[in-house]
Parts: sequence; C-alpha cells; structure tokens
Amino acid sequence: MVTRKEWTRDTPWRQGHLLPHEAVKSLGLTHPKYPDDTLVIVASHDCDLAQPPDKEPNIEIVVGHRIHILNGNNTHAKSTRTLHVGFEADDSLLAEFVVTDKKSISKYALIDFMPVAEFKLSLKGLVTFQCWLASRYRRSAFPDEFENRFKNTGMTDRIAKAVKPHGELITALFFDVDEGEEILRNGPDDIYVLDIVLLHATEPDFNAAASAANKAKEVIENAFINKLFDNHLKKWRYVELRYVDVISEETFTFRQSKLMKQWRLDHISLGADPQQPILAE
Repeated sequence: MVTRKEWTRDTPWRQGHLLPHEAVKSLGLTHPKYPDDTLVIVASHDCDLAQPPDKEPNIEIVVGHRIHILNGNNTHAKSTRTLHVGFEADDSLLAEFVVTDKKSISKYALIDFMPVAEFKLSLKGLVTFQCWLASRYRRSAFPDEFENRFKNTGMTDRIAKAVKPHGELITALFFDVDEGEEILRNGPDDIYVLDIVLLHATEPDFNAAASAANKAKEVIENAFINKLFDNHLKKWRYVELRYVDVISEETFTFRQSKLMKQWRLDHISLGADPQQPILAE
C-alpha cells in the first residue's frame, strides 16, 4: 500500500509563489485566453499554508497571465479588480491578475510540486499583492450621489487618464469629501467639497515621482475647472475642488489616512444606507 504524503508546517509554499508549469497543466489551471502565458500565484497567507489540511484543507490561487507592458492604473493596487505587478528575476516578468479569477485547490494537489524558484515578488511587490487582495473587501464607500456626479460629468475617466501615464510613480489617490461629513446633496448647485491627495513613490527616483505627481495634479485641476466650474457665473457646479496636494509616501501621515478615503480607479459605491466607512490602507 502506498503511503500518502503529508502536508507539514515545513511546506515550501508561501504567499506570492508561482505554480510551476507542470502543476498548472496537471490541475487544469491554464488561462482560457492566454494559455501559453499562464501564471498562477498563491493568494493564501503563509499562516494558512502552514496549517494541516484537516484545519485548512485548501489553498487560494489566482490564475493570471504574462503581459509585456504595465498599465499604470492597475499598478500599486490602485484597481480592486486588476493588478499589474512585476517579479524579480534576471529577465523582467510582468503579470496581470484579475480578482474574479481566484480559485481554490486542495493542498494535496500541490504536495508533489515545488514553487517556481527563478521568479519571485520583491518585498514591496508582495505587500502590493496583499493590499490588492484585501482591497476587494476594504473599499472606501463614497455617497452614491457623489459617485454619480463623478461618473456623469466624466471626472472618473479624466482622473484615470491623468494618473495612467505615471502609474508606477503615483501610488494612491485619497479623497476627502465634505470634510468627512455625510451630507445628502441635491441638484447641481448643492455642491460637494472635495480635497485630493496624490501619493507618489519615493524610490527609485524621488524627484521623478514628485514631478510626475505634479503633472497629474495640473491635469486634474484643469479637468475640474474646465468641466465643473462655470466661468460665466463664477461658481462651481456639482463638485468643488478645493485643492490637490502632492505628498510622498514617507510624509503621508497615519492621521491623514484615517481622515481621508482612498479613491480607486475602478471605484464603485457599496450603495449601502447608511454608507459604511472602511479603514484606509
């Protein structure tokens, strides 16, 4: 009788590891659109991976694929749906993962396989991956009326276009709507007051990241003025932009992160009543 191998706490599998091609093929995890470029990443946390199968029988994975160019709106977990991230290696490996392609497999399905050794996420990349996984359940909720105004006036797309060219340098956007108060607005003259913070990277080139954020700031400010400020009446309609601040990751304070909500570029309101506050990351 053949003795079944046991899953132990010494498993080589960790969060962020890639499955080898043999495991992908054996488990039928080939990407339906990009079969030759399939990449499957482990999403389960290390603590869950270390647990025996009788307590944690399954592993969560995400089926993705190799890409050639990063889309700036999908880097740094700015989108809750799609993540673009690079792996450390001699040759650059870029990947796309979509949250709806998350699946669950048995731990025993991987017991005869070892993770890909030559491609690994950097520490920063792993943190980004973790934030992306969590963001699906931690999205900040904005009032439906505010989001409808953004969508109907085209400001959602305009902000996304302003940030996209600098995606690797701009790491997050934070909004403060009506200084945190939940006020029911009605009509174009009953305006929301908005403050924006553009968070930029500090490495590898602080000055380049700051410059990119300032360029995006200028585009965003012009978009608001052109679309939402009535020059004839000299007043704002729908949403008043008070300021756009450019701040580095190192100087953005914990207090600011508590007072403001992160605006994700695929943002969709929870539509709850009342709106549910969610901790900023």
